[in-house]
Amino acid sequence: MPVAKKAVTKKVKMNKLVIGICAVVLAGIIITVVVLSVGSGSRSKDLYDFQKDTAVGIDVSEHNGDIDWQTVKEQVDFAMIRVGYRGYGSGKIVTDENAKYNLKEANSADIPVGVYFYTQAITADEAKEEAKHLYSVIKNYDISLPVIIDYEIPYDSDGNETGRLYDADLSADESAEIIEAFCETMNKYGYSSGVYASSWMFDSEINVNKLDDDTVIWVADYNDSVSYSGSYKMWQYTKTGSCDGVESNYVDFDYWFSKER
Repeated sequence: MPVAKKAVTKKVKMNKLVIGICAVVLAGIIITVVVLSVGSGSRSKDLYDFQKDTAVGIDVSEHNGDIDWQTVKEQVDFAMIRVGYRGYGSGKIVTDENAKYNLKEANSADIPVGVYFYTQAITADEAKEEAKHLYSVIKNYDISLPVIIDYEIPYDSDGNETGRLYDADLSADESAEIIEAFCETMNKYGYSSGVYASSWMFDSEINVNKLDDDTVIWVADYNDSVSYSGSYKMWQYTKTGSCDGVESNYVDFDYWFSKER
């Protein structure tokens, strides 16, 4: 009898241990779900289908002033909203003054939205930092179009190239590494991602072959046709457009193509 009693006691202890382990695992699952649910906005890595060959949109920032998104809704299919930028002199990351308002109101107007960040990152780590900051702003909004790193060299008041990117004089491979670091970070957050640049930048300053095949290419070219030699999904075709509901005199207009060009 004492032997049997000892076996029963051991079995009870084992059952308690198993229950304890299960409780810890269940708590871990609950915590994980809660953490992943902190950002309540929706996102998608699948590219949006506008049900048309070519969709027309605008891209905006605080420089475009106040925007009546209900009015804009009647004129465009989508909007790309600047979330922030890194100062080309200071290197400081700044949130666009109108980003949260534009995101909230564009969502309320049911306009498909993508976002972009004006980079001056000169290392992969800085690009990841920019992506993390961007995510902290957009995580509670509905983002159905790609998250874009805006890769361009600024000009000073005399029309001369300036800023951190210009001074860094990066190779095309180094530029691609910075872009890829940003895009990989956003992909991990569950968004589709891509890069904006001019035709010249894509052909001369970025080794596009080093980018992931799923990277969305958004090209800026204000000529009758795009001179960039590679394929692209989006085309910023003018910076002097006009849109009712947008306070600024001019606004950038873009095409989104159902099939890459």
